[in-house]
Amino acid sequence: MPSIKHLDSDVVNKIAAGEVVQRPSSVLKELVENSIDARSTKIDINILDSGKTLIEVSDNGNGMSKDDLEICYLKHTTSKISNQEDLFKLTTKGFRGEAISSICSVSKFKISSSDFDNLRNVLSIENGKIINTYEESGLKGTTISVSNLFYNVPARRKFLKSDNVELRHLVNEFIRISIPHHDVSFSFKHNGNLLYLLNPSNLKERIVRIFGNNINNKLVEISESTEIGKISGFIFKSKFLNRSRKNQFLFVNNRYIKSSYLNHSISKAYEGLIKPEYNPGYFIFFEIPKDSIDINVHPTKTEVKFENESSLYAILNSSVRHSLGKFNIIPNIDFSNDINLSNLSSESDIKPPNISFSSDFNPFSDIEVNIDDENEKNDNRLFNSNLNNISENSNFNKIHDYFSISDKYIVTKTKSNLILINMKRARYRVLYERFLTEISSEHNSSQKLMFPIVLNFDREELAILNEIKIQLSHIGFEFLTFGEEKIEINGINPLFETEKINLLFNEFIDNKILEVPSSSSSINDHLAILMAKSKSLKSKAMLNYSEQEELVNQLFACKKPELCPDGKITFYTLTNDELEKFFK
Repeated sequence: MPSIKHLDSDVVNKIAAGEVVQRPSSVLKELVENSIDARSTKIDINILDSGKTLIEVSDNGNGMSKDDLEICYLKHTTSKISNQEDLFKLTTKGFRGEAISSICSVSKFKISSSDFDNLRNVLSIENGKIINTYEESGLKGTTISVSNLFYNVPARRKFLKSDNVELRHLVNEFIRISIPHHDVSFSFKHNGNLLYLLNPSNLKERIVRIFGNNINNKLVEISESTEIGKISGFIFKSKFLNRSRKNQFLFVNNRYIKSSYLNHSISKAYEGLIKPEYNPGYFIFFEIPKDSIDINVHPTKTEVKFENESSLYAILNSSVRHSLGKFNIIPNIDFSNDINLSNLSSESDIKPPNISFSSDFNPFSDIEVNIDDENEKNDNRLFNSNLNNISENSNFNKIHDYFSISDKYIVTKTKSNLILINMKRARYRVLYERFLTEISSEHNSSQKLMFPIVLNFDREELAILNEIKIQLSHIGFEFLTFGEEKIEINGINPLFETEKINLLFNEFIDNKILEVPSSSSSINDHLAILMAKSKSLKSKAMLNYSEQEELVNQLFACKKPELCPDGKITFYTLTNDELEKFFK
């Protein structure tokens, strides 16, 4: 009996769905791109439970006839290409004819469409099979509803992330599509709440509508036209950059792509303007002849092969540098300003300075000096000075149970052992357990501010921060407003620097606070870890004796004093036997 066999169509479709449909955002991407290919001018998106219950996309584009509707869900059926040559002159988002078929195989699928007003044809599909067809009244366009995603593949549904994480992926996908198609009207609802309402506009206005007004003065325009292609868009001014990569958007012929090679070109253009660990931000568009790129290299079509990739690299790097220099982002010397030097000259006579001296002074007069005695005095002074320094800095004149080495370690003792404590890790453990306790308690100390701190964020960032608002309130942060584009804070936890609160909140976003890593047990645990190692904490200089004693006592009062939250040891114990080995 042969061991190789044909897989049935249901298994084949589910395998294909695994490549195309990875999560709810994959479904949203395919449906919205179909709406754009249908030349829609208005697209409405409705999401329930982060796409796990419902993803619905409605448009006013070119609909389908009844005959087209009855085959559109079959594998490799498409209206976008006809032959092999069409793959290298694509003008549409989709072309493979796999998306609808894959989505139908792992969801309950309903499509309503018409290529003219008044009457629509409706198709209901489950597990890749038609279960109902009927007609209904409606306008020209198409509405697709995808409900209970992965209902028939429990293993795939189990691996979906939390609602917050899946919603963020949906929003990110929506932003990637809505930015290049700023001439299209979009609405985005989640659980009945309108998150985005975008009217047709120019590119700059669309970006501002998505990311908030505060982004407006952060952008510099970029524009370049060559024989290879045209580059346009916006880049961020260097002073507004940080470690985050979230504002990196690269489009080729209005298709969002990922390219580490081209990103490197942009990063090189910022060299010397930003810290090495900082990342550039940009909204850059390439218009390239269709026959000089290959899009058919990745299931999600986010990777592209370029015919002249090295030339594009050089042109992009030069364009970014040119824009930074043109808008005076790169420091330069300006020789165009007229400088008035008239006040440097004077018609009055220059008078020589008055110098007084003693005519009786003789530098070679006889002065008896005993060189040996003088050197001995200097040696004594140096010895006494060093002795005083040792006494003052090392507390040798006092008897203590603690002393520090290199301001990094605390040395203490028990009855028979010597203990070396890593100060940084000890403080990390102490702060972590303190924050974890405060998060669970509603009444903790707060430092009132004379002037509120105003932080500006876009809607996506505010949605993330809003999910941890209660925890931050417990820790001691007090909010005057928590609006659509900004946060006003009039009280903070006393352990943090007032001037670095913006850094703390950016750390929450950059470290994806809502995505709990496997090393953390909960979002509260993840939050406590981030705060305990934040660069916005008040820095500790060299600890005196009482502060060393306090840190040691706090460490050994912790539940797990031997390890910091990252799993590294906080102290090392030298037994008496180990000490004896050093002197054998």
